[in-house]
Amino acid sequence: MRKRVEDLFLGIPILERIHWDPNRLLNKVTSDSRAVQPGDVFVACSGACMDGHDFIGQAIHGKAAIVVYEREPDVMIPPHVTGIRVKDSRVALALILRRFYDAPDRKIKMVGVTGTNGKTTTAYLLYRLLREQVKIAYLGTLFYELPSGRKPALNTTPGPETLLPMLAEMAAEGVQYCAMECSSHAIHQNRIRGLEFEMGIFTQLTQDHLDYHGSMERYFQTKRQFFVDDPPPRRLLLNKDCPYGRRMIEELPRASTFSVLAPADYYVENLKMSLTGSTFDLCFHREKLPFQIRMPMRYNVSNVLAVLAAIDLLGQGENTGFRIEDFRGILAGIPPIPGRMERAGSGTDFSVFVDYAHTPDAIEQVLRDAKSANPKRILTVFGCGGDRDKAKRQLMVKNACQYSDVVIMTSDNPRTESPEEILLDMRKGLPRPAPSHLGIYEIIDRAEAIEKAVSLAKAGDAIFILGKGHEDYQILGDVRIPFNDREVVESAIRRKSRVALS
Repeated sequence: MRKRVEDLFLGIPILERIHWDPNRLLNKVTSDSRAVQPGDVFVACSGACMDGHDFIGQAIHGKAAIVVYEREPDVMIPPHVTGIRVKDSRVALALILRRFYDAPDRKIKMVGVTGTNGKTTTAYLLYRLLREQVKIAYLGTLFYELPSGRKPALNTTPGPETLLPMLAEMAAEGVQYCAMECSSHAIHQNRIRGLEFEMGIFTQLTQDHLDYHGSMERYFQTKRQFFVDDPPPRRLLLNKDCPYGRRMIEELPRASTFSVLAPADYYVENLKMSLTGSTFDLCFHREKLPFQIRMPMRYNVSNVLAVLAAIDLLGQGENTGFRIEDFRGILAGIPPIPGRMERAGSGTDFSVFVDYAHTPDAIEQVLRDAKSANPKRILTVFGCGGDRDKAKRQLMVKNACQYSDVVIMTSDNPRTESPEEILLDMRKGLPRPAPSHLGIYEIIDRAEAIEKAVSLAKAGDAIFILGKGHEDYQILGDVRIPFNDREVVESAIRRKSRVALS
């Protein structure tokens, strides 16, 4: 696949160009100077650790045909190389790659899901349901699922150099839909800039990533950008239960809405929840349909509601034949999404759940809804990630203590921070004085913390191991070591059973 310079850069804003040759043929587009080969386009992008502008000379030495940059390079551009200065290299990279791969997003109905929590469940569940009727792909936190096979996910939302080739591969394989998680980092870093989305779904917004965005308002504006950018998604679906969702609903009256708390375009009645699942009536278009799901908690009902609303909206005016009622049986049989309120262990008279909840709001939603299911006691194991938003640590502890009978504070991907220092931050969220009914433990080793929770559990109790969900590793320093919450639970249960029998 080779492209002419003029075709590749047509319509892309250029501030300055040197040694312009519109008919020159180009081989590929990259931001990695080490990957440059003769006839390539090198785009110099600034990163958190390195700046691509420092490697323009290396790209020229690698015989790049074109170098794209924001600021004047420190090296001279030789006559056989075209230099192009742009306002934003990351935007240029995304737009050039989209042009290079012939805009594959136009051949696929893209559904983007964004929000602090709920992205994975919503996007993956939409994929699981629609694959029963159409050819669909999934890109998100769990993995990248294409018809050709599954690929590991290095990022929730891949960068354009990974994303565009995958979209081109999907288009070549006849994929009709793609359910895709869109993280705030990806939106802010212009990884999905210029893509045409059939639908954009907003799940909700709560405190997270403030180490990156700086404030909740900037965090919100980044999410909002996805729905108002050029081009905006053709259809919008927004959560009316979230105050930030309501802000966008006022601004974007064409959006459809969903709610588990009040009337909306899609809402629920007769909601009944337990630790094994939920039942509810879906109300829409003056219709009412009963549903049963194997996913507990109110927020999962909200995620399911978003999926059902999306299916209905995607089917409107199309010849797809999507009807919500056709998915009732399929939905009733789908187990929880991996690491999202996923039951762990078996053969016990107490329950254990593993969940990805790692924000104050997510912990509150999990434990508040769990308490309404009336387990005998709630035992909560969780930690706070290192090198991430420190402001949420005290809030996470406060919410865990509010709804739990036993709280075990431990490690969760400490990265380059000291686990002991993270626990010191967490202690600041403990109630003063601690209620007499509340047991509080600090166990740095996560496996020992889980073992402790299982050893304390009695009949009718519910254990919630929060923070890591589907992850099968711990990040210590800059190294990933194997670690799986579910496997540790199963081992702890077996050990407890042996002790009970001895």
